Formats: sequence, C-alpha cells, structure tokens
Amino acid sequence: MTTTNQKHNQGLWRKDPVVIERTPSAFAKTSLFYIQEIGYFKTTHAYAMERKKLTSFLLLFTLSGRGELQYQEKKHTLRPNDMLFINCEEYVQYRTACHEPWEFISVNLYGNLIDNYYEQFIKHNKPVTSIEDSSVVLDKLNTLLHVQSDRSISAELLTSKLIVDLLTVILQHPYTYSNANIDGTAEVRKVQQYLDQSYCERITLDSLAEMFELNKFNLAKNFKKQIGFSPIEYLINVRITAAQGWLKTSDVSIVDIAQYVGIPNTSHFINLFKEHIGETPHSFRKKWRNCIK
Repeated sequence: MTTTNQKHNQGLWRKDPVVIERTPSAFAKTSLFYIQEIGYFKTTHAYAMERKKLTSFLLLFTLSGRGELQYQEKKHTLRPNDMLFINCEEYVQYRTACHEPWEFISVNLYGNLIDNYYEQFIKHNKPVTSIEDSSVVLDKLNTLLHVQSDRSISAELLTSKLIVDLLTVILQHPYTYSNANIDGTAEVRKVQQYLDQSYCERITLDSLAEMFELNKFNLAKNFKKQIGFSPIEYLINVRITAAQGWLKTSDVSIVDIAQYVGIPNTSHFINLFKEHIGETPHSFRKKWRNCIK
C-alpha cells in the first residue's frame, strides 16, 4: 500500500537521476560543512555500491522502494522515509532489496565537526532512523541539490547551513518524536523542573528517586532518553550556569558562590567549572568583568 508520504515523495522527486560532484574551496574545507557528492537515484534491481576507507560521511534518504544496508556487520532494510547516517571510513554496502526498484537521495559530506555530530547521532540511534515528518527533510534535500548549480562562496555557506539543518533534524528526532511513547514523561519533566529551581540543595540520584517515588534506574534511563543528559549531568550544568551569573554580576567570593550553587567543596567546584567552561572561576570573572569604564 502506498502511503501519503510516499505519494508526496514521488511527486516531489519525479525527475531524471542526477549526480553532482563538488570541490570545496579552502574556506569551506577549514570552516564549513561541505558536499563531496550529491545525487538523486532511481535504481534498477541490480544496483549495488560498496565503500571502505573513504574520508566521507553519508546521508541517504529513501523516497520509494526498498534498499538494503550492510554496515558494522549488520544488515538494515531501508524503507521510504528512512534516513541513514554513516561513516564511510568503515566498510559499507548498500543495494536494492528484493529485486525492487529503489529511489533515494544520497549526500556524501564532510567538515571539521562532522565526527562530533556522528558521535552524538550514534549514541541514540541505529545507523538508520525513520523520519516521522519527511516534508522538512525533503525540502532541505531539494534545496541542497539545487544550490549546487552555483559555485560561489555564498552557495557554500548556504550548503553548510542546510547540512547543519539536516543533521539537527536527525539528532533531535529521538527526543522530538519518541517522548510521547516513553513511560514516565511527566515524571521526568517534574524532576527537570525541580533541578532547575532547587539546584542549591543537596541532590543525589537516590534522593531524587525517593522524593518523586521512582525507581532510580528507570529515572536515570528515562531522563537521559528524553533530555539527553543524565539527571546528575543536567544538575551540574544548571549549577555551573548559575555560577557564571554570580561571577559576572557580583563580588561574592568563589567560596560562597560554590555554596550558593550547591557545590560546597570549593576545590571540586573549581575543577567542575574548569572542566565545563575551560578556565577557572577566577579567570572567568576577571575576563567578563574587565570592562573599560
């Protein structure tokens, strides 16, 4: 049966197959995400592609038909509205499945921060994720393909933005569309609100579980799945953020600030602050308050 999304996909991309190669400028290579190759494919039952030790990452979105991915010694079926995101340094093979035609858009891309995006993606996803609302992805892929007719710096900047938009969609996807199906959604939001408001208190995972009458392991699991951080990681972030406000706007001592934000051990506070901000509280305060009057 053909779904509404499949009909929309087919209507939008009913055109001739195309492959566009791109050579990034020096500026793009050092500062932007850039395309190495982008293509729109309508394959036959015999289509197959292999990659290995290729300095590239691949985004591939299935429009219609079915494909098959072999990656990290596992096989995945690629159905309409599926998006894959993989590192082509590893062995990868993708091909048509079950002798069906397969229609898809693929984007080989690179950039200085791409490894960080990929690492964040694989924390919460398999290599293939099903996109609930494909219209946003399709619109950006369509624009990305058409932008490649221009070789200007402006086009490279727009290309980089569109790539970031696509990566943002797939990184946000597990948080945006799975929360409604997760047990304990309301409880997690209550815990989050409590941490935002009561970070100065002595708080542990055990105390949170006891306060909200939850199993601490389920709380930790559901909180990280919905928010992206563990409860304690989130709490530390709230505390360090509050400390920055004190350091910027007051003359309160660092010892007292540590107490006010719920980290009474000053040495531990200084170490945490440096770990998250990259400098000591004293150095941070001096730079932000060293204003010319």
